[in-house]
Amino acid sequence: MTATDVGASPMTGTSATDYVKLAADGDNYEIQSSKIAEMRSKRADVKAFAKQMISDHMQTSKSLMAALSNADRKIAPPSMTLSTANMSKIQLLKKAPRASFDDLYLQQQLQAHQMAWSLHKGYATTGNDPAFKQVASMAVPVVEMHLQHLKSMTGAMSTN
Repeated sequence: MTATDVGASPMTGTSATDYVKLAADGDNYEIQSSKIAEMRSKRADVKAFAKQMISDHMQTSKSLMAALSNADRKIAPPSMTLSTANMSKIQLLKKAPRASFDDLYLQQQLQAHQMAWSLHKGYATTGNDPAFKQVASMAVPVVEMHLQHLKSMTGAMSTN
């Protein structure tokens, strides 16, 4: 996918420390928001998508943590507490009326995956840590698959 397809540009110049922090926060948000969607969604396709998000983002988290466990690297493990912005999105999902939940979840997923693509694509291209570049390179096609799936579920890809 190109930046035009995604509606976001690759984020360049990200430090390894920031990459780890942002990637972990993104995965944590995806997992938490999708667990809520599994319980609250009225649509079978949204529930199936949420289940896939949990599985895929748990796998990218494992890859990130495995790359982080290099004894030569001096990057602290990322916080498992969501960023303020992602915590606000979780609160919106929890409070959303059931009738509008699916649309809100899909909109948030599109934005989160645009951001994830921007982060991973940028680090895969310009990152300075080989292990994290590999994690980012492996995450890009997964995120692109999620974006394609979102596009088919929403009918059109937004360029927020």
